[in-house]
Amino acid sequence: MTVGTAVTTDAQAWLAAPVSSVEGVTGRAATTLERALGIVAVRDLLEHYPHQGRYRDIGEQVALADAPLGEPVTIVGTIGRWNVIRPRGRRLTIAKAQVVDDGGGRVEASFFNQEWRARQTPAGTRVAVSGTLERFRSALQVRNPKLVVLEEGEAPDETDRIQPTYPATEALPSARIARYATAALQGLGFLPDYLPIELRRRHGLLDLDTALRRIHRPAGLDEVGAARDRLVYDELLSLQVGLQQRRHRLESEAVGLAQPPLAGGLAERFLAGLPFPPTGAQSRAFDGIGADLAAAKPMHRLLQGDVGSGKTLVAAWTMLCALDHGHQAVLMAPTEVLAEQHLRTFTALLAPLGVNAPAGPRLELLTGSTALRRRRGLLAELAVGDVGLLIGTHAVLEDVVAFDALGVVVVDEQHRFGVEHRTRLRDKRTDDRSPDVLVMTATPIPRSLALTLYGDLDVTVLDELPPGRQQVVTRVLPSASPRRARLYDFVRERVAAGERVYVVCPLVSESEALDVAAAEDVHRRLADEVFADLGVALVHGRLSGVQRDAAMEAFRSGAAQVLVATTVIEVGVDVPEATVMIIEDADRFGISQLHQLRGRVGRGTARSYCVLFSSAASDDEGDSPRLAAVAATTDGFRLAETDLELRGEGSLFDTRQSGLPDLKLAKLVRDFPWVVRSREDARELVASDPDLAGHPLLAAEVRRRYGDERLAALETG
Repeated sequence: MTVGTAVTTDAQAWLAAPVSSVEGVTGRAATTLERALGIVAVRDLLEHYPHQGRYRDIGEQVALADAPLGEPVTIVGTIGRWNVIRPRGRRLTIAKAQVVDDGGGRVEASFFNQEWRARQTPAGTRVAVSGTLERFRSALQVRNPKLVVLEEGEAPDETDRIQPTYPATEALPSARIARYATAALQGLGFLPDYLPIELRRRHGLLDLDTALRRIHRPAGLDEVGAARDRLVYDELLSLQVGLQQRRHRLESEAVGLAQPPLAGGLAERFLAGLPFPPTGAQSRAFDGIGADLAAAKPMHRLLQGDVGSGKTLVAAWTMLCALDHGHQAVLMAPTEVLAEQHLRTFTALLAPLGVNAPAGPRLELLTGSTALRRRRGLLAELAVGDVGLLIGTHAVLEDVVAFDALGVVVVDEQHRFGVEHRTRLRDKRTDDRSPDVLVMTATPIPRSLALTLYGDLDVTVLDELPPGRQQVVTRVLPSASPRRARLYDFVRERVAAGERVYVVCPLVSESEALDVAAAEDVHRRLADEVFADLGVALVHGRLSGVQRDAAMEAFRSGAAQVLVATTVIEVGVDVPEATVMIIEDADRFGISQLHQLRGRVGRGTARSYCVLFSSAASDDEGDSPRLAAVAATTDGFRLAETDLELRGEGSLFDTRQSGLPDLKLAKLVRDFPWVVRSREDARELVASDPDLAGHPLLAAEVRRRYGDERLAALETG
C-alpha cells in the first residue's frame, strides 16, 4: 500500500535525517527502532536490508473464478466468517477465515495458533489474501496465506506483489518495517552514484539509486540479484579502498631495507642442510618473501597455513636472510609456552649452522620470566648487535629493549596482537627505515576473510603438509559414554607402545557456575584412580614458569606419559610421540581451537587419534555441527570456511580490535568472487589516485563508512 511522504531533493540530507522524519514512524516507534535494531537515521533504515532469499511473490490480483490452481495469487474480498478449531489432545488452534470475493467466489485461509486474527479482522472486514491456491476436497483454499486489511474501495498496489521479509522483532514485525522502508524510499530524491562509471561498466552493475530501491521494492524476483550484487560490491570496495589507502600511506612514508637472499649465505645453507626437501608451497613462499626482502619498500606479508604445514621453517629462513646482511631478526609469540617451543624448534633447526657456537649465529629468548641479571646482559648484547636472532613475548615491546640493526620482524599468531604492538616493534630501529614484517597465523583463515581482514597485506598460503605427517582419526562421543572405559584401555596400549596422551579441559579448576571438566579435578582422578601406575602431569596457565616447564619436560622425556592441560598447549607444542588427544567438554571450544588442539598429535610417524567428549552429543555424532565438522575433516581451510558459515562474518569481525565495520549484506564465503574483484579494483584505484582526488564522491563514501579513526585502525601490517 502506498504511503505519502514528501520527496526530499537533497538525498544525503534525507539519509542523515532522524528516522522519525519518515511518514508513519512515531516517536515511540523511533525509540523502538533504535533499541531493537540500532536504527537511528533514515540511512540506517534503508541499510536494514531484507533477508536475501526470502522475498515472497504473492501473485497477481485475480478474480477467484479466473485464479489458476497451484499458483501464487492475491484475492480481494470480504471476510464472511471465522471458524476457530481446537483439535482434541493437541496444543493447537486453527483459525479459518472464509473470504468472499467481489464475484461471490469463496476461499478459505487457515492460520495456525493465531486465534487473535478472528478478533483483529472480524467478519465484514475488507482484505487481500495472498498465497498459493489449492483445492482440498470440494473447497478452495490458500496455502501459507498472508492477510492484509484494505480500506473500503482500496485495492492492493501492484508494486506490492513481491513482499520482502526483514530481520524483525516481536515489537517490530517485518510488515511494519516494510511500510517504513517504502515511506523512506518515497521521501528519497535521486541518489547520486559515487561508484566510478568504468567500474560499473566493468562488472555490469546497476546505478546506486536503482539498486537501493529494488533491494527493498523489486517489481519481480528477477530484480533482486542485480540489486544485491551492486550493494555487496559497494560494501566490499569501500572496505578494500580504505585498506589500500592505509597501505599506500604506510609504504609511501616508509623506507625499507634491501636484504635479498644471498648465494652461499646462512639462509641458503640452512635449506641445503635440511634432511628433507621443502614442500612446493614452502618453495613458493621463499620466492614471494625473497622478492619482498629484495625490494626497497618494507615487506607486509601474511603467512598462513594449516597445522604442521611448516610455517616455522619459512620464518627461520626469513630471519636468516636478515642475518646475512648484518641485520637482526625477532620472532614475537603470544605466550611464554609458545616462545619456549619456538626456541627449542629453532635450536634444533639451526644446529647444522652452529647456532650459539662461537662462530655461529646467536639465538636468545626474552620473556617476562627472564631473570633480571640475565635480562640486563641480554639487553646490552641486543643493543650492540651481539645477538642476531631473538625470540620473545610481549616483553620484546618494552621501551628498554633496543636493537642495533633490526631487519626482520616475525609476528606469530597475528590475531592475538593489536595494531599498536606491531607498530612498536617496527619503531625499534633508530633510523627512518622500517624492518620487513612477516605475520603468521597458526589458525587457517578462509581466503575470503584473509583478503578482507588482511586486505593491506600480501598473502602467502602453505597448503601442503610435509611428507610423513599422519592423518588424525577423530570421533565424537557423549561424555557419559560407556566407551570411555575402552578408551582408557586403548590409552594404556598406546603408552605401552612408547606413545603419549593429552587430556584437555576447558577450565583450570572447578566452577560453581559451569558444569564442565576442570584440569585440576581431571588430573586428580586420572593420577589417583584411572592411571595410578602411569605418570600423569598437569599444565595450565596459573602455574609458574618453572612448574610449567617441569611438567612439559616430564611429558617430552616420557617420565609422564599422560598430560592433563588447558588450552596453553593449543599452539606450538611439539611432542612427536604424542598420538592420542582426548578433549573433555569439546562443545565448549570453537572449531579453530579444536583443530589447533588436534594438531598437537599426528606429528610423528605413528597413527594418531582424537576423541571429542561432549555432554551435548549422542552416539550419532549429529548433535553439534561444529564437532561433526571437526570429525569429518582434518583440512583446516575447509574447517575455517565451515566456521565462517556457522558463526557468520559478524562474530569474526571484532570491530574493537580490527576497526572493521559490520558487513550488512555481503557474505564472504558466498560472495568470494566479489571479494576478489573489489580488492583488485581498489588496488588499481589507489595505485593511480591514492587520495581519490578524481573520485570525490567515492572518497567521501569511504570516509563516511570509516572515519579517520577507523581508517587508522585498519592497519594490519
